[in-house]
Amino acid sequence: MIVKKYYAITAAVLCVLILVSAPAAAQVNIHELNGSDLGMGVGARSIAMSGAFTALADDASALYWNPAGITQLERTEAMMMMDVNPTRYSYKALVLRPKKWKESDANWAFGIGRTNRLKYIADGDWSQGNASHLIDLSMINVERTYVGGLNSRTKDWRFTLAGNLPTHPNLKIGATYIDFKCVTTFYGAGAGRICQTVAYDTMDFGLLYQDREDMRLGLSFRNPLEDSKPRYINLGAAWFRGRDTFTLDFERIFGNYSGSLRQVRFFMIRSGVERDLQNGWKVRGGLVIPLQAWTSTLGNIRDNLPSPGFGGSVGAGYTWNDTTLDFAVYGDPGKSYVQNKKKFASVFTLRQKF
Repeated sequence: MIVKKYYAITAAVLCVLILVSAPAAAQVNIHELNGSDLGMGVGARSIAMSGAFTALADDASALYWNPAGITQLERTEAMMMMDVNPTRYSYKALVLRPKKWKESDANWAFGIGRTNRLKYIADGDWSQGNASHLIDLSMINVERTYVGGLNSRTKDWRFTLAGNLPTHPNLKIGATYIDFKCVTTFYGAGAGRICQTVAYDTMDFGLLYQDREDMRLGLSFRNPLEDSKPRYINLGAAWFRGRDTFTLDFERIFGNYSGSLRQVRFFMIRSGVERDLQNGWKVRGGLVIPLQAWTSTLGNIRDNLPSPGFGGSVGAGYTWNDTTLDFAVYGDPGKSYVQNKKKFASVFTLRQKF
């Protein structure tokens, strides 16, 4: 059965929600909770830089961050992201960069990716505590007083095409078609309900501009065609200084969410740094600073943020020949918020050039 519901508030919203002091812990048993929409995005390298990746966007994770970025890849690249269990928190992508495409006036690039957006398995009383907001922010069509088990899996396919404007070689443009699907089954006290499936199509767009070697600008616009879903505008810059790369992103989130068309207004600053240690090693770090955090459900969240009021991440990468292994550690937004205590997570990414 196709149930018309609405898109969840994704990573940046929950990154702030976990910092809010909550009066009650979750009243559900969480068996599994993961996915890019509850974390810091995709790609251990970009996660280690706290998602300040709009203007850098030079690996296969660009399908997620800025579709124009796949024109930065020198060669065809495959990527797989995983945590301890490869079936969890996964992102798989392949970007095609044949020599003929790269040397053409249009500088074509094509990518395809599969993203684990959100997965959770849990049971209990969903009407109390922080877990109730998973119902409020999700696409699952149940009453707010629901008691029982939920097994929800949300994934998408991404198809990206990018290239140069023939008359403006310094300007790269890209577009991603997204095929989205969420399947939810019920068990325990909720057993007997009909499986729910939500499916829709959407688009993301991106731009990159570079007219000097030491600086690049980027712009991405997510969900611009969806009035019933939050829209994301990211404006970023990347600076290249010898062995160091610095990134800075300004992220604006606005629009509607949930079946009741509640509203959200967020403004985030993301910053990252990457240092080349040579001998194949690179180290990274990043910060996320929320300047505005408001939802019509919770009001002005920003006023409740405890000191220091920001989050961060760290990571490293090692390259040998055409293979790169990246690693990142970060605060887990989804689990921290639902379980009302600080939870940290780690993620690995394997990149292979051909």
